[in-house]
Amino acid sequence: MVRVALSLVVFSLLLSACSAPTDRDNLAALHRQERTTAAQADALTSEQSLALAANDFSSKARLQALAQQQNLVVLSTYTPYQGSQARIYGSTALGCIDGAVAVTESDDLKFQHWGKGRNFAHPIMAQYLQDLKQRLKAQGLPPLVVGDIGLQYGGPYGPKSNHASHNTGLDVDLPFFFAPEHKEVASHPDVYIVRGQKVLPTFTVDIAQLIVSASSDPRVDRVFVAPMIKMQMCQLYEHAPANGFLHKLRPWFGHQAHMHVRLKCPSDSPNCVSQAPIPAGTGCGYEVESWFLPPPPQSKTAQPAPKPKKVLPQQCKLLWARKRK
Repeated sequence: MVRVALSLVVFSLLLSACSAPTDRDNLAALHRQERTTAAQADALTSEQSLALAANDFSSKARLQALAQQQNLVVLSTYTPYQGSQARIYGSTALGCIDGAVAVTESDDLKFQHWGKGRNFAHPIMAQYLQDLKQRLKAQGLPPLVVGDIGLQYGGPYGPKSNHASHNTGLDVDLPFFFAPEHKEVASHPDVYIVRGQKVLPTFTVDIAQLIVSASSDPRVDRVFVAPMIKMQMCQLYEHAPANGFLHKLRPWFGHQAHMHVRLKCPSDSPNCVSQAPIPAGTGCGYEVESWFLPPPPQSKTAQPAPKPKKVLPQQCKLLWARKRK
C-alpha cells in the first residue's frame, strides 16, 4: 500500500510539472501580451489620426462643406486654419499647449476677467473668436464678451479654480450678455438666463441668437450649457432647418450664466486627445428631459469609486521646465 501511495504521489508531481507553465511558456505569453498591447495602441493611434484628418479646416470651401454635412447654416465668415507652430499635448482636461497666442480686446470684443493671464488660445481658437465677433456684428448684435480661455502654456488653473478643463487653448467661456460699446466689462457680474427649471427674462432673442451663432461652426466640437438652456433651445429650434447646432449643445451642471465652447483638435497637433464623440441626434426629447428626473436610488452600502490620479503628459512637464529657465 505504501508503494502504491508513493507511486501516486510521484505521478501527481510529474503531472503537475508537465502542466505548469515553463519559463518559455511565460515568455511566449508575455510576448503575446506585448503584441496585443502594441496592436491596441496602433489601433488607437490610427483612430486618432482619422479623427484629426477629419478636422481639416484649411479652406473656406472645406468649412462650408463641413457645415452642410453637420446641418449647420453655411456662413461666409470663416477664417481657414492652414496650420501653425502651436502644438497641443493631452486633453482639454489634462494637457498643455506650446505656442498659444494672446487674444486681445477691441471695440467689438471685450473680456470679463476672472483671473490674470487667462486670455491665451490656440491659433484656431483665436480665429474662431475673430470670426464670431464679425458674425455677430453682421447680424446687428452688440459686441462679443469673452471669459476664460487658457493660460500661456496651458495646464490647470490651480486648486482654487472651479475649471476642470481649459488646459489646451481650445476652450472658451462666453458670458450671456453683450458689451456696451466703449465701456469696460472686466468686472461685470454674471447674468443668469435660467435658474433651475425656470427661464428668466434675460434669456432674450439676442442671447438665443448668440448661442446659435457660437455653436453653428464646423470647428466646434461641443458647447456646454445648463440643462434648462438646452431644453429651451430645443423648444425654439428643434423643428427649424439647419438645426445641427442642437447636436453640439450638451447639458451640464452650472453654465447658467455662460456657455462653454470647445473646439475640435486641430489636424496638426497629433498629440491632442479628442473627447469621445457626441451621440447622434439633436439631444432633444428624453435625452435632455432625463436631466430633470429624480435620480435613481442608491445603495447605502455602496462605496464611491476612487477618482483616478491625474497624470499630465510628460511633454507638459518638459515644456513647463523649459519655459521656467
